[in-house]
Amino acid sequence: MPSVTRLTPADHRRVPWKNGGGVTTELAVEPMADGRFLWRVSIADVVEPGPFSAFPGYDRLIAVVEGDGMRLSVDGAPPVERHRMDPAFAFPGEAPVWCEPTAGPIRDVNLMLDRASATGALTLLTGPASGCADGRRVDGHRAGGAVVLVHALAGTLTVTLDGAGALSVPVGHSLLLRDAAALVEVEAAAEGVCAEVRLR
Repeated sequence: MPSVTRLTPADHRRVPWKNGGGVTTELAVEPMADGRFLWRVSIADVVEPGPFSAFPGYDRLIAVVEGDGMRLSVDGAPPVERHRMDPAFAFPGEAPVWCEPTAGPIRDVNLMLDRASATGALTLLTGPASGCADGRRVDGHRAGGAVVLVHALAGTLTVTLDGAGALSVPVGHSLLLRDAAALVEVEAAAEGVCAEVRLR
């Protein structure tokens, strides 16, 4: 049966990085019996260059949502740059990663997935006149899967479940959907993120 759970900032949990280099804010997480998690969506502030924590057995998707951007060096490969609201960048959680903000502190959103159990996608949503440098925008996004997490970064998002009414998601809040399909719409100048988890 489909289910819908509203999450407010009071539901968020501040968690130290595994390497001690900072703190991440968990928007939502699904624990497993062995102490690992099946998936996690979180937001982290990066204020200075440094390594990422290692998460063996996980696939990671990351995107910059505040600040200019970051430069990632993954497992010795040439550095990759991602700027604010660029498409998410995927990499293996066990790979050594060095992160360097390109012009001051940034905030990024992360989707982590237990590789043996799940796949997923991380989509950034921007409404008209939201200020994306290259003019791109996504006014509506069809989402579905075992789990869908919709989080409002700015303004208000509207989530319409198939066969049901519309739900508003204000800034800083999230909507957690299970076994449901929905249309996520973004009002003018609003921004958000949609994480979709599919079980293997």
